[in-house]
Amino acid sequence: MKILLIGEYSGLHKELKNALVRLGHDVTLAAASDFWKKFESDINLGYGSNIYSYKARQLLLPLVKLPAFKGYDVVHIINFYIVPRFPALNLFFVRYLKQHNKIVTLSGSGDDPFFVRYSEEAMRYSPIPWHEKYDRGGPYYMRGKNHLSAMHAYMKCIDGVIPIMYEYYSTFCAAGYADKVSQPIPIPIDASKIKFVENDASRSKLCFFHGLNRRGFKGTFLVEKSFDELKRKYPNDVECLIEGHLPFDKYMEVLAKTHVSVDQVFSHSLAMNALYSMAQGKVVAGGAEPESAILYGGTLPPIYNLPAEQLGLTAVLERILDERHTIPERSVASREFVVKYHSPLTVAQQYVNYWGTLV
Repeated sequence: MKILLIGEYSGLHKELKNALVRLGHDVTLAAASDFWKKFESDINLGYGSNIYSYKARQLLLPLVKLPAFKGYDVVHIINFYIVPRFPALNLFFVRYLKQHNKIVTLSGSGDDPFFVRYSEEAMRYSPIPWHEKYDRGGPYYMRGKNHLSAMHAYMKCIDGVIPIMYEYYSTFCAAGYADKVSQPIPIPIDASKIKFVENDASRSKLCFFHGLNRRGFKGTFLVEKSFDELKRKYPNDVECLIEGHLPFDKYMEVLAKTHVSVDQVFSHSLAMNALYSMAQGKVVAGGAEPESAILYGGTLPPIYNLPAEQLGLTAVLERILDERHTIPERSVASREFVVKYHSPLTVAQQYVNYWGTLV
């Protein structure tokens, strides 16, 4: 098949493209470079020396490049907002894609009007209220009626939705599109490119790491308090690091020096940072709610599930400290889980199988 992947989500499309090519497909990736992580693409939809030039190109390049987006068997879009903040432009964009290509599918990944509007009622807890309080200082612009109505109109041009996590599956269903939503398909992670680091927990201090990006969305404000409590109670036993906005290579370098990766507090499922951590052999504390097992045929990942509240979060981190003797075994289990369920070739074949049902 001739396939066009539009947009990027922490390297998901890069890995998917590589796997699809190995399966014999002709694949083009069109995406912004991602201002922090510098991901590569065949058609660049955003780059710049500073955040302002980067955002300006993100607005213009998808429209300038339209003639290149014709004649594909499948177009798969990573998120509603290929053109940031402008729902009408994204609606124009998808209508063009639908007119000039055979199948157009959408990934359930990242923030969109459905996730912002329906996550609080579709799930037991949501990161959105905390994101609005700590990261935005007010209502998310995606709550606007024009954004929500544009996305409903957008869905008329979408043949199917492929969620990458339980969260997005639930919110697309809540929005009324259960008939267009596939079962969630895992994020592709090429573990062969990620060095497994033996997790030696025999050192005097156990190192906990949390990657800072959106303080409210990821629950960093809770992690900070829990880390402070750990350092107060166990000053000779723990080291706690919070770092953010790192290029991908630097992030992986910092991660390699830690024992425990503390991921998102308000996530029901494994997010990208958790998966990279597991591939390295880290013990992970993050999203592993029972609902997320839909992604793995009823199996839950071998991680510590984080409660979405302060006391429970601290208790889980203390439990990890108490169970540090199990870290080598858990490290191997983490790596094996990613290899089994997130293999790019396995994931890519699931995409191909789903696209085949839409022909």
